[in-house]
Amino acid sequence: MSRHSSTDASESTSPRVPAALIHSLLATIAASGLPRDRLLAQAGFAHDPLLDRALTDAATPAQYSRLCSALCRHLDDETLGTMPDAPTPPGTLRLAALSMLGGGTLGVAMQRAIEFNACCRARRRPPVQNRLLVHADGREVTLTYLGTGVTARQQHRVLAGLAVWLRFCSWLIGQEIDVTRASCAGPQPANNDSLRYFFPGPVQYAARVNAVTFSVRHLEAAILRNEQQLGDFMALAPYLLLHAPEACHNSTTRRIRGIIGDDFQRELPSFEELTGLLNMSARTLRRRLESEGTSYQRIKDKARRDRAISLLRHPGLSVCEVAEALGFSDPSAFHRSFKKWTGQSPGAFR
Repeated sequence: MSRHSSTDASESTSPRVPAALIHSLLATIAASGLPRDRLLAQAGFAHDPLLDRALTDAATPAQYSRLCSALCRHLDDETLGTMPDAPTPPGTLRLAALSMLGGGTLGVAMQRAIEFNACCRARRRPPVQNRLLVHADGREVTLTYLGTGVTARQQHRVLAGLAVWLRFCSWLIGQEIDVTRASCAGPQPANNDSLRYFFPGPVQYAARVNAVTFSVRHLEAAILRNEQQLGDFMALAPYLLLHAPEACHNSTTRRIRGIIGDDFQRELPSFEELTGLLNMSARTLRRRLESEGTSYQRIKDKARRDRAISLLRHPGLSVCEVAEALGFSDPSAFHRSFKKWTGQSPGAFR
């Protein structure tokens, strides 16, 4: 029998959480000297994953999220030490999210969150630098954050935290916020798998601040969520923000991504063919993509990039085979494109 009453029936059809995520949480619990059995019971685990690793993949998103929440409560830090200046008491992120709901547009909502963060960390000296800067051309906006007097590893965590926050903002507006550039105030790590998970594209290291840049059009997007939806989201927030980000299944970008699929050996639809598949005029499609801060070419490039990253993780495939699977007849063309997408060659990335 399950240790948690809301498990079993309601979670029997849920997706499963990768074992590595559960083991990472358990490692944090062990390093903190916390009572593992008690936290597992609070999360609704009927077994100890360290003792029965074969059952680890049976963990549901709800169990994973409850384990994260239980760990946050015991550490009295909702960000699990990712904020460099001070812990974040449980409940803080929910209050920040509530302050964003009434913002009307994402630009106003993000500014509210920045002000909320400044109030929570007002005692920090020197003060945390957290800004939303619109570029002079009016096309892009950069969100910056710098924790002063902290370690390089903490700067890496701050940058990852910006990515997590943008995932939440994406959920608020029902649009995927596509980061065009990112920079980190820390040096390039020897193993940057964690940052690469959040930022498949190039990251500039040893920068002045931690920063993410995206289309300014996202700031104009309306807040689509309400307080009841926020409550449902927060119950699964650790899973949704860290493992399975979900903006909106009805966005034009998401619909196009579904049409493209993962078979790049076939010819992709032209823009004109795409308008027919979506049953909208070329003018309407361009306007909608612009409002979502993207373009058809960028969607295609991201789809190929993500597929390339996925295939390169399979050691049984050569780089030439990956290039062929992505529709490149010339491996050198794949090398050039991949370096443009990620800042690294396929070999270096692997």
